[in-house]
This record gives sequence, structure tokens and C-alpha cells, in this order.
Amino acid sequence: TKASIQQIRKTHWFEKFIWFISSENFLVLCGRDAQQNELLVKRHMEKGDIYLHADIHGAATHIIKNHTKDAVPPLTLAQAGLSCVCRSQAWDAKMVTSAYWVHPEQVSK
Repeated sequence: TKASIQQIRKTHWFEKFIWFISSENFLVLCGRDAQQNELLVKRHMEKGDIYLHADIHGAATHIIKNHTKDAVPPLTLAQAGLSCVCRSQAWDAKMVTSAYWVHPEQVSK
């Protein structure tokens, strides 16, 4: 048998966060803790992106990175909103709650 060495792929900047690609190819980012939530808002949120949060204390911040000039499609908003609610305390408590989204210029932290 011959040993083969595989090159380690370069990690992307967003891989330190919780992330997924929506069905319509939009990158959705989520903070793992309060510090990462702050980092997402202060450093990585840009004009054209979408900020999402659940209506419950302690929920994780979600950002949809918009790589187009168009509006983010409703399916992507729904998928990110579901992730927002599922990653909050409401999921474990079996509470019914909702998520909301706003544009970056509407966010103040």
C-alpha cells in the first residue's frame, strides 16, 4: 500500500460561525454566542444584507449575505427565519414564537 497525502483545503472566513446555504444559494450566518452575534453585526453585515432575530431573549443573530442587487427571495427569508427560531430557547421550551427581519440600516447595537 502506498500512503497518499491530501492537501488540506483552505477554510473560508465564515466557517467559524454556524452557517448554511439556502435553497436559492444565499449564505446564511448565525452566531454561536453573544460575542459572535456582535461580530456578525459590527464587522460582517453590509448594505443589502438582511438581519434576522427571533422574538425571544437570547436568540442568535442571523445574517443573510445578499450577493445580488435584487431583494432576498421569500423562501430564503423563511429558511433563515426557521433556523433563527429553531436555534433559540423557544425550541427547547416548545414555545411558539416568530422571527423578524430588517435591513442593516435599521439595526442599532
